[in-house]
Amino acid sequence: MYVARWQFTARFGRRDECLRVLRKWYVDVAQRVGWRSLRVLSGSIGGPESQIELEVQIDNVDDLEAAWRDMAAVPYHAEYQKQLAEVIVDGTERWTIHRVADLTPSES
Repeated sequence: MYVARWQFTARFGRRDECLRVLRKWYVDVAQRVGWRSLRVLSGSIGGPESQIELEVQIDNVDDLEAAWRDMAAVPYHAEYQKQLAEVIVDGTERWTIHRVADLTPSES
């Protein structure tokens, strides 16, 4: 299992607006491509409040690429991209993929 993480910086004073757009995007786009358990984090203690990370669990990288293709077919997605462009600092967005490690002791 993997976690795909989309990270970006919200423009100064626009974090809450950015989160409002992401809430609507989740309903109109993310759920339509099968992302049911999505987690959004924003900076708090020790990190900038403007830093936002969106996490989704995926089985493999092919699932992520398929979701991206499916998003392009959702009619609302292009409008949300425009709205997010207004509240995200240009050049700060990036995707990272993290492998989930199982630390449960195995029985011998």
